[in-house]
Amino acid sequence: MTRRLLALVLAAFAACGRGAAPAPSTGPLPPAIDAQTPLPDPLPKIAAKVNGQTLPTAYVEIVARRLLEESGDQAQDRPFAYRRALQQLIVRELLLQEALARNIKADDAKVETAYNEARVPYPDDRAWLSFLANQGLDADAFRREIRAQQTIAALTQAEGALAGRDVDDKEARAYYDEHPERFETGERLRASHILIRVPGEAPPPEREALRKRTQGLQDRIAGGEDFATLARQFSGDVGSAPKGGELDVFHRGQMVPAFEAAVYALKPGEVSGVVETPFGFHLIKLHERIPGLKVPFEAARERLVQAIVEERRNKRIEQLVGQLWAHARIETHL
Repeated sequence: MTRRLLALVLAAFAACGRGAAPAPSTGPLPPAIDAQTPLPDPLPKIAAKVNGQTLPTAYVEIVARRLLEESGDQAQDRPFAYRRALQQLIVRELLLQEALARNIKADDAKVETAYNEARVPYPDDRAWLSFLANQGLDADAFRREIRAQQTIAALTQAEGALAGRDVDDKEARAYYDEHPERFETGERLRASHILIRVPGEAPPPEREALRKRTQGLQDRIAGGEDFATLARQFSGDVGSAPKGGELDVFHRGQMVPAFEAAVYALKPGEVSGVVETPFGFHLIKLHERIPGLKVPFEAARERLVQAIVEERRNKRIEQLVGQLWAHARIETHL
């Protein structure tokens, strides 16, 4: 559990965001999110009603804050974030209502265990109750939230089970042939680096001094000094410095963006200029580009089965959400 508890169960959309990409839906879908129309001012206390059940705007705000933390322009993205949060909470409510209609219930013991685990970081009742109050909850409401999460999880598990786990060779082979990019390793690189660490709170003069220090090492390498020797002497990366700065072989997506952009622009044997990342300043030397390999069908079969089963599950849940939305009485006020 976290301080953004209400944002944790976004059941249908969150489920479709993991694993294999969901197949195109053949059923109705929730409406597109309106990101242009300004939000009401002031915001209403009730954001929506779903089959008569109210969704308080306070709950929407909790989820919207999480979305806005990921946004680069909070003022511009506020209408989208609030309406996206509202849509997620409507889906959540639809799934909860469907689970209760099917008499699917959370296990009392598991609810209590989850409650106790959430309480562990708080040293006493006062700290715990203060945390809950900051979320607009009390102990009973928090338990209800846990129960709702676990009830929805039980529903999605039941739907996933109905999708089936048997995959024959013909289906697996077709998936393998239709998604070749999922079973290729991609190009990998072998590289070394020298890291001059910069403390997170370093003032500008200190940062500039460390940048100049890194440039000084760049000049020494350009003058013929050995990269590996300088890495052993000066690199702040304790894992790679003893190995002359050499890193484990890596592929795209494993390094921070600035590092990745710099190293992929190099030719084997080249050394980068000064590269700044959240860790500090780097000099990077590319040793080798290793061509990608395709994983053979038999070696990939277990992954294929998992991907197909996940895709079926996602499609089934997506269709369920669409059907529930199409037949629900939904009033929105944002």
